[in-house]
Amino acid sequence: MEVTKLSTKGQIVIPESVREGMDVGTAFIVTKTDNMIILKEIEGLNDKEKKELKELDKIWKEIDEGKGSTHSVDKFLKEMDSW
Repeated sequence: MEVTKLSTKGQIVIPESVREGMDVGTAFIVTKTDNMIILKEIEGLNDKEKKELKELDKIWKEIDEGKGSTHSVDKFLKEMDSW
């Protein structure tokens, strides 16, 4: 059994001995029942879904590093239209 803590950002480190064999970007379903939190690895993601998860991870890291930006609703919708 390993012990870990919840950070101020809501993050939990999975101890190295537990995450052995897992790849960076592994996706999990997270559920909570009373005082138990369960992580279940999501299997069978296709390459597109894995790529999207890696891109989201990159975006969240940039936000954590203060590299995010704020837009007005109009500017955001205009940018989305360009996609």
